[in-house]
Amino acid sequence: MNYSKCKIITKDGSSTFRIDRLKESYHSIHGAVTESNFIYVNEGFNFWNLQNPNKTCRILELGYGTGLMTYLTLLEASKKRKKVVFTSLEAFPLTNVEIEILGYNNLFQDSNTTIDFNTFSQLSWDKLVLPTNFFKLTKKQIRFEDFNPQTSFDLIYYDAFGAHAQPELWNYECMKKCFDLLSNKGVWVSYCAKGSVRRGLNEAGFSTQRLPGPPGKREMLRAIKS
Repeated sequence: MNYSKCKIITKDGSSTFRIDRLKESYHSIHGAVTESNFIYVNEGFNFWNLQNPNKTCRILELGYGTGLMTYLTLLEASKKRKKVVFTSLEAFPLTNVEIEILGYNNLFQDSNTTIDFNTFSQLSWDKLVLPTNFFKLTKKQIRFEDFNPQTSFDLIYYDAFGAHAQPELWNYECMKKCFDLLSNKGVWVSYCAKGSVRRGLNEAGFSTQRLPGPPGKREMLRAIKS
């Protein structure tokens, strides 16, 4: 997917890439950091933690994109001293040069962590790395359809491009695969609130919740494996 990308500044001052050919951006134009924290860190990671305060959280992310959500989760895990095993899938990784163009390193200069964003972004793919004492990370260059792990997960960040750009990732089969990959009471969370996706989740066996969305989006979805 070697499409031309254009850097844009979102409404919270953080940047992202826009792919005009797909009519998609990597993050919300209403705030890249705001959206990532609101949906995935707060309604996903922190929600699961409240139910499981003494457990290691095994997270699957689809897809890695700019690495912003992964890094924000690392910061939250470090702050809460919460152990996380994080697996992120990305079929078409950005280059280190592209990621540096976004300037995320400048956003986190005051963060209390042992690794800055640019160093974090340069960690190896397709191998287990330990960027902090609380965070184990594996970035895999693979399509979700081809991903067949031997372990289960507690939380899935589902952040594929929209159905108009990647319809193959929003069908019932993918929702059922997510259900099968999650542990009991596992959580699936996404910016997407389409009725067809919610119906697919319900058909796969999830209990779904429509939640208030981040700025610029009326609703989002969270689903629990019941």
